[in-house]
Amino acid sequence: MVRRSILLSITLVLLVDGNSQCTADFSHTANWDTVSFMNLSSASNAYFYWNFGDGSTSYESDPIHVFIENGTFQVTMHVHDTVNHCHGVHQEWLSISRPVDEVCEPYMGDSLFTYNGSDYVEIHDEAIGCTGMYRYVDCMGAQNWSPGNWHDLTGWEHALTMARIRYVSHDSINGTVFRRAYYRTIPYNQDPVNSYDTCSADFEYVLDYQPGGAVATFKTLGPPGADTIWISGFGNPIALVGQVSTFTFPYYGGPSGKWQNVTRYNHDPNYGCNNRQTHTLIIRDPYFVAPPSCLIDPQPQDAMVYQNGTAQFFISSQPGSVKQWQQNAGLGWQDLFDAGPYSGVNTDTLSVSNCQNWWSNYQYRCVVTAPGSSCHNTSEVALLSVAVGIDEFVDAGIILYPNPVTDLLYLQWARSFGTSQIAITDALGQVVNTSSTSGTSIAIDVASLSQGIYLLSIHFGERKVQGRFIKQ
Repeated sequence: MVRRSILLSITLVLLVDGNSQCTADFSHTANWDTVSFMNLSSASNAYFYWNFGDGSTSYESDPIHVFIENGTFQVTMHVHDTVNHCHGVHQEWLSISRPVDEVCEPYMGDSLFTYNGSDYVEIHDEAIGCTGMYRYVDCMGAQNWSPGNWHDLTGWEHALTMARIRYVSHDSINGTVFRRAYYRTIPYNQDPVNSYDTCSADFEYVLDYQPGGAVATFKTLGPPGADTIWISGFGNPIALVGQVSTFTFPYYGGPSGKWQNVTRYNHDPNYGCNNRQTHTLIIRDPYFVAPPSCLIDPQPQDAMVYQNGTAQFFISSQPGSVKQWQQNAGLGWQDLFDAGPYSGVNTDTLSVSNCQNWWSNYQYRCVVTAPGSSCHNTSEVALLSVAVGIDEFVDAGIILYPNPVTDLLYLQWARSFGTSQIAITDALGQVVNTSSTSGTSIAIDVASLSQGIYLLSIHFGERKVQGRFIKQ
């Protein structure tokens, strides 16, 4: 088995036709993934065409290009004299890095090698810090295979394609999330010096991103007269014949883009030659909106409410996610509907009105999912507590206010009953406050009590009455 590196050194090629000369050259400056190219070519009646090696192109003289991710890209510039038809080409390899924005730093190695008379390509994962992420390789028309596997290049004649390794995470809260990627240009038997030759099948392409799809325009680099068939990659070949052809690619593929290999077959009967050339287009949807995650923050809290009052449970989730509140009344979890005492069952806020004393200890939670994502999240459980039993105070002519209370709880008697003994008991049955009064009113400081429902007992004469209040 013979291995050879795909990475090429800088190439500068000049083609001279007759007395005309086209010299192609450029320099560049980079600000991370944004590269400004300075055209240093010399040609009359100049026509320029750039292939950035990342699935995108340009006809500008001095383009500014933002590369799609970290990677090693072969940038090719063609210069063509449209009158005298001389052609020049210049290529450079660029290593592109983005600012570090998360732990995962992608990187890939690769090699072309020959085994038993066939050529293969192999991709190696060399990332740092991408622990726990799934790796998927796209290369030479094959997608979603594991690093380290061989890909047979049989059937590829001339190709300027892409290799990519993607790093993807998956969990129940966020679903499947595209994290990072590393790209690399893969030239296979690709010789841009011959792109304008009679028998070359090489071609230009440019993408125009419209709301309904990416409109691709293809143009032959060679002279007219040959038959061409454009293979769009949708199964059966779609014949687009002529020097200039267009095709609209629909958007799909999410943030990683649509991986599209386009092949031109060239048959020229005048010269008795056949040729085939493939380029990779990566069509990234500029209108793509990432689906929401199923994150819940904050979680719902226990609700305390006076009998016949309204309780509310709150969460915060991302816009676009789907909410479904559930209740467990002792018979298991059941989805709630906007009917009767329930409202907001598909929002961040659930309201339960006209609460009755037997609803105490009912449990509530919210299940969050998201369309377009595989995420699923269930909130923590919140408990409903209903304060009851103040009717005994009313019958005894005692007024308790405010309820709920934050600091001072007031009691008023309609008439004096002599000395009254007052005790406050928490939910565990522990007495947390005692006091007494011989008058017709008293203010009890409950500011130090924890939030919750408390039982207040009053003994006067031979009688005892009880009621509950809520401490906020």
